[in-house]
Amino acid sequence: MMPKRSEKRDTAKADYIARKARGEKVNLRELADALGVTYQTLRNWKAADKWDADLPKKKRGGQPGNKNSAGHKNAAGSHEGAPLGNKNAEKDGAYSTIFFDMLTDSEREIVQLTPTGSKEALEHELKIAKVREHRILEKIAQYEAEPEDTLHISSLLDMRVPGGRGDKKQDGANQNMGMYTKDSAFARSMKLQEALYKVQGRITKIADSLRALEESEKRMALERERLDIMRMRATGAFDVGGPEDETDEGVEVDAE
Repeated sequence: MMPKRSEKRDTAKADYIARKARGEKVNLRELADALGVTYQTLRNWKAADKWDADLPKKKRGGQPGNKNSAGHKNAAGSHEGAPLGNKNAEKDGAYSTIFFDMLTDSEREIVQLTPTGSKEALEHELKIAKVREHRILEKIAQYEAEPEDTLHISSLLDMRVPGGRGDKKQDGANQNMGMYTKDSAFARSMKLQEALYKVQGRITKIADSLRALEESEKRMALERERLDIMRMRATGAFDVGGPEDETDEGVEVDAE
């Protein structure tokens, strides 16, 4: 089973590219310390994921030191720019970069409670997957119970145009056109079935991983017992326990 990809790996790359794009110098040792990984691990990630190849291409423009645009409103250097971690351009946050020093209290609690051991992490993921499976099944049952001609709005487009003139101009003041699409209960049920198959597939994989982990633990326990028996046969020392002498670790047995 392949090891799980570390979340810190993508965070490190995103931070490196963002800072490089702003023209900053990135100290890999400091970045490694901030993420809690070794310097060599960070160097390996940088080489394997080709961080520098994914840096944004420089735009064509004036040469270094050129000041033709100095003083203009949007000229480079005329303002400080967005602060580190600015999220003005973020939509829903589903793919935003995670900076651990910017987490909320509730998010920090989630990080603290998240299991990191292999078995505990798999069990945690299995519980979440089972809850997701239950919710999907409930929703499918809800749609299947609805009349066949029931429709649900799936998307809505509201196109607006500016209203007024001059200083009184207001963006989106007048509605120009409204468009929407609808899905049938059957269509939504089919989409949820696809999602259900994926979740159940993941549940099966997690269960297989847990089973393999348990079998591995049993084999390790048997191997330790076998090594203990071999050691006792080789040394002639057998562990015994009794109420009269609980401190003795073993008794030497002379082989004839």
